[in-house]
Amino acid sequence: MTEKSRSWWSGVPTSGPIISMLLIGLVLLSALLYYRSVKIQRFLEPALALSQPRNEFAKRIGRIFDDVFGTRDVEGIRIKAGTIIVDRSLLMSKKGTLTPTGPRVFKKLGRIFLTLLQDERMRSEINHILIIARFPNDGMKIGTLTGRIDVQLTASFVQETLLRAEPELARSFAPYFLTGAQAMNLQEGSADRVDFVVVPSEYLHIEVLEKLEKYSN
Repeated sequence: MTEKSRSWWSGVPTSGPIISMLLIGLVLLSALLYYRSVKIQRFLEPALALSQPRNEFAKRIGRIFDDVFGTRDVEGIRIKAGTIIVDRSLLMSKKGTLTPTGPRVFKKLGRIFLTLLQDERMRSEINHILIIARFPNDGMKIGTLTGRIDVQLTASFVQETLLRAEPELARSFAPYFLTGAQAMNLQEGSADRVDFVVVPSEYLHIEVLEKLEKYSN
């Protein structure tokens, strides 16, 4: 080896310090990743604790819906976050009379709500079941008193027919059912529908607070 080569190699650090620096870098990187993962976990755990009771609540409703209707791909009926959405044409005609499919659909809906309310745990988590008839939000055309009364009458007709379809609902759980009419923007979809909204009670909120309590310290 020439003198010039020896001089060049003498300037190159030995492998020991290089490996040490790499190890230190890996330790620092691991510490940084661990710190960030802990911060993310501290954020995610309360978020999951906040959403879990409502998610479980909606899942239990979904399972009962599946048991009664057999599948969620029922034409004109769907469930979303604990709300059962039904095309009005399945329940009643524009003249306000029952359609041929109406009695069967009302019977199945009655069975769902009866199953929910007969379950003590589910009943404790339900404040009321709101039957909402939708109408298109197309300005002042539907904003008349007559138009709103017609839609409210639709909701009342649905409530009465539902309770008649499942008499035990009327005998034991009629106070849980409320009706309403609500405008719906046309871009959100068809307003020709009825929503059955299962509204959670304060008990479900208490479950959320209990799950969040451990993160308050």
